[in-house]
Amino acid sequence: MSADNRAPVLARIAQMREQRLTRALIEAREAAAQAQAAASAADAARTAAACARGDARLLFQASPACPQTRLWLEQRVAEEIGAAARAGDQRARHEIAVDAQGAAGRALDQHRVRSESVAAHHRALRRAEQRRAEDRIDSEAAAFLQSRGWA
Repeated sequence: MSADNRAPVLARIAQMREQRLTRALIEAREAAAQAQAAASAADAARTAAACARGDARLLFQASPACPQTRLWLEQRVAEEIGAAARAGDQRARHEIAVDAQGAAGRALDQHRVRSESVAAHHRALRRAEQRRAEDRIDSEAAAFLQSRGWA
């Protein structure tokens, strides 16, 4: 009857682990969504910086001798470089978040498969123990009937 004693404890442990893994999956999904939003915002900022740099370049080409237009162009180029770097960083963070979400989903699926196989094993043990008990009772009843001469 050891399977009967351990099965509820193991089932509770599996349930708690499934809750933790489910929570981790939800958090990973939220992180991936936030990373996607941040990557989209960073791409929009990079596009806006590229447009501003284009405007500054046109202004500089119109008056190349003006130090203000040169300074403005250099600032816009630096801004575009920074925006491109941030966009790349946000895309990388998004890829990592998506990978983490996939890993959390796989871990939850693996846990469910393992839990189901452990539960099936314990059910099989319980059925086998029950069959052995029934066989033992049948043989004891037959022996009792024979000892009394009733069989």
